[in-house]
Amino acid sequence: MHSPRYLTQTLTLAALSAMVLSGCGEKATGSIPEPGDSSSSAASSASVSAGGADTSEGATAEATERFSGGSKAPEGEYRAADEQGPAQNVPKPEAPAGMNVESDEGLEKFLGYWAESVNYGTQTGDFTYALPLVGEAHEADIEYFAWTENLYSHGGWKAGGLRSVVLGDGLFVNQGNGNYTWGGNLIVQDSYTYHGGEMSFVDNSASETEGIYFEVEYKESKWVMNGIELVGAN
Repeated sequence: MHSPRYLTQTLTLAALSAMVLSGCGEKATGSIPEPGDSSSSAASSASVSAGGADTSEGATAEATERFSGGSKAPEGEYRAADEQGPAQNVPKPEAPAGMNVESDEGLEKFLGYWAESVNYGTQTGDFTYALPLVGEAHEADIEYFAWTENLYSHGGWKAGGLRSVVLGDGLFVNQGNGNYTWGGNLIVQDSYTYHGGEMSFVDNSASETEGIYFEVEYKESKWVMNGIELVGAN
């Protein structure tokens, strides 16, 4: 059995400095349509058959009969989402030991767990692991969680759109009063949203070259994600 893992990587200061920024664009949350709306504000979109998805009020129940890969996966076998159905047997995220230590190592573990928890929600519609990690200031994530939960509750699902964290060497900065920033990248896979028999595509390739700062806070003996700031943004 191969379980997906979404851990942090390191990036040298020179490599980060050489990045070409392409503006804020669509990164973590994506420009994705409201459930039932076939339009998309993404750069590119398309409509295809999603296995004859039911567009009636019974779509939620019908979605339980849809399986990625065209069949129900054996128990414990992870299967990624595709046009035929949502991901199956997605491993639940597990908080790593030492994550809630106020150090660069602790923060690196936290950011990896945060990405893994969001990825779990992206594949299942369940953000109970991710929501406690995010502060009220990080509205982009909070809105994304609510939208994705709504999508799944209405019989839709997502494929792709998974995050991975890249951290820059020497870019961990203590801002004081428990606030920290760490420069790097938040790489997001291209994503496909399926709902009501239609598919919308979002190109996230810009995330590979956009430099960002993770804005985090250490309070009450744990880390909190407060936001993601694009390098050079005003």
